[in-house]
Parts: sequence; structure tokens; C-alpha cells
Amino acid sequence: MYIIPGYVKKEHTEDSVHLTSGILENKVRIFQDGYEEELDEILNHGCSKISTNLTQFLYEQELLANESEIKSELDSYKKKLNRLLLLTIIPTQECNFRCPYCYENHEAVTMSEKTLTQIQKYIEEHISKFRILQINWFGGEPTLCKKHILHMRDFIWELEDRYDFTFQSNMTTNGYLLDIDSFRQYYDSGITNYQITLDGWTHDKTRPHVSGKGTLKTILKNLKDISQLPKSSYQYQLILRNNVLEDEQRFTWYDYIKELFGEDDRFKILVRPAEDWGCESTHCPNPAANETQDLIIKKHLEYLDKIGLTRINGEQSPFSHVCYANYPHSAVFRANGAIEKCTVCLDHPKNKLGYIDQDGNVVLDQEINDLWSISRIEKKCYQCPSVLSCLNMKCKKDMIVHGAPEKDCAYIMSDIY
Repeated sequence: MYIIPGYVKKEHTEDSVHLTSGILENKVRIFQDGYEEELDEILNHGCSKISTNLTQFLYEQELLANESEIKSELDSYKKKLNRLLLLTIIPTQECNFRCPYCYENHEAVTMSEKTLTQIQKYIEEHISKFRILQINWFGGEPTLCKKHILHMRDFIWELEDRYDFTFQSNMTTNGYLLDIDSFRQYYDSGITNYQITLDGWTHDKTRPHVSGKGTLKTILKNLKDISQLPKSSYQYQLILRNNVLEDEQRFTWYDYIKELFGEDDRFKILVRPAEDWGCESTHCPNPAANETQDLIIKKHLEYLDKIGLTRINGEQSPFSHVCYANYPHSAVFRANGAIEKCTVCLDHPKNKLGYIDQDGNVVLDQEINDLWSISRIEKKCYQCPSVLSCLNMKCKKDMIVHGAPEKDCAYIMSDIY
């Protein structure tokens, strides 16, 4: 059986159909006059053999393929993940916020300079095997360790003089210490993507400072200052995340955000339900129940679309739904020197990827790495329009940690997550 693979985008116009391969990026336009019935059959049911002018054309353009050919294409595409060395660095477990829904225990542990140097040694030993190095700064709160981040910047600059690779860097921060001068320094160090959580009108309640004071005013001032930086020199992406509680449907918050940042395409919105991640330290106030959270988030997204705010929920770019822990060459370096795969189930035995030994060598457990990273693209994926963004490599935490059955991936195809 020959089918139109899921990675081929289909766009219908009044008199034709446009087909675009997400892998080859080739695009064809087929006028339906004379081909409408056959084309409709192929799009909906495929065909048993290549026997007509239309099927021959589509097959030659690699827009029509059998299961074996699709599997080969997807397996080849998936190998792109092997080009990336993806490291998440948690320089401190401390945080200057006390969010009631946080799953982390904010112990007074900060990464030593020795551990940071050992991470750099690991990068230097392996970078020649990769085309891309991506470093994600996470916490705790990473901006409490500014000197670590800038020290890594100096190391990367020196490394780029000796090796041919592309450097990418992201930061998840609460934004409280992200003043304009610090932002310039982080941006100059290569950190061009940021995620900052603003919990709407409830922010000061759900994301208070460790002192108990509100934090929204300070964060918004920082963001306003950052937004004034010229696009010609500062091409960053700043994701404003909103963790939605069950009873939070005051959409005027988005009107306020649009007024502040709506004209700046560097700012985008991510809406997620506040969830209980199953950790003992989590005390989530009124988390949205599983059966209602999709509906709640959908209402938020509908309002964003109504007022024209750009949101990243539902984006289907390549690898966008592949969990960072599932990348074959990913690791989380914690402040205490432990090495893990997932930033959520910290200290779980099946998450302990490795350690740094007494000689400063990074020792990784390949069996644990495979547990997270090995997955097979199923036949059901072949016609899924999200296949290139997912590759059947969505979050495995519940399966690995709790032994839960594999999740239905229908949510990836939806416009919610």
C-alpha cells in the first residue's frame, strides 16, 4: 500500500492541492480538474500500486511512499538528533522564589567551580563528534549564579576558535534578576531563548519572593526594559509562560500583556495547567483536574487567538515535541555533581545517568541513557501530521518512573499542547 506520509503537508485551495514534504522541502501543486476523484482517493485511502500518471508523479517526487520507504525516511531524519550535544546545567538548587506548586526542594547547594570545569572538560573531549552544542540553564534559579554562566561564555568563545560547531543556549528563569544589564551580558554569551513564568493576576500569590513580597512589578519592569532593545541587534525569543489554576479565567491579563508586548514578535505566550508532578515537595493550590484542564487551556488559547497574541501552544516545528530527556546525547548536570536525564524526577534511581569521578571524568550509564532515549517510530506514526515534531519521543517520565502505560499521543496533534 502506498500512502501520503504524515510529514507531507496538504493545503487545499479552490482549484488545487499543494503538497509539501517536511523532509525534502519540495512542493508541488496539483490542479484537481481531471484528477479530483483520484487525488481524493489517494489522500484519504492511498493506493495499492503505482499505475497512473498521478501516482507515478507523486512517487517520483517522494510524496507517495510505502511503509518501508516511509520508515527509512523517518529513521534517517531521526539521525539528525545524533548531531546535537544537549546539556542542561543546574548551577544551583537555591531559588529566590517560593512557588507553592514547585516540585523542587530548594537546598542550599551551588555548583563548585571544579564541577563546572569538569563539565567544560567533558564538552571539549566530545564536541568534535557533534555539529550543535546546546546548553540550557535551569534551576533552582540560574541567575543566582551569574558568574557560572559568564564563565561558561568565555569557555565557549575559546572552544569556537578550535572546533566547527553551532552554539545554542536557553535559560529558564523567574526573571526577577534579569535586569537590562544582566540580559545584555547573557545575550552576548549566546543565550537567545528565555522562558519566564508570569501567572497572570494571581502571580504575586503563586510566585512570591522568598521574603514573602510580590515579584510581578520587578519582573515586568525588566521585561519592559528588555523589549526596548533594538531588534536589529537583539534577536531573542522570550516565552511568557502562564501556569493556569482551575479557577483562573480572567482573560484581561492577556489584554494587559498585549498592550505591553503585543507588537513585539520576540515575545510569545505558552499556556499550561499548573500540575502536581508527583513529588513530595509539591503543594499545588487548586490544580486543574485532568478531565477539565484541556477545556480550561483551550479557552485561554481561544482568547489569545481572538486578540491576536502569538502563542507557541500547538506549534509543529521539527523536533518541537521531542522531550529533551529523550535526546540520545542529553544530560542534566546538577549543582551537587550528579548527572541525570530528566529535570523533574530528580534523584529517582532510573533517572541517575552518571557522576563525575575523582579524576574529573564524566561517567555515564548507557543502560539508563537507552532507557530514556531509545524509542521506535510506530506504524501509526506514518500518517500523523505531527510525526516530525514528535518522532514518538514524547515524555517518558510516567512510563519509566511509575510504570504507567504509554500515553495516547493524540494531544500532540491537538491545538492545546
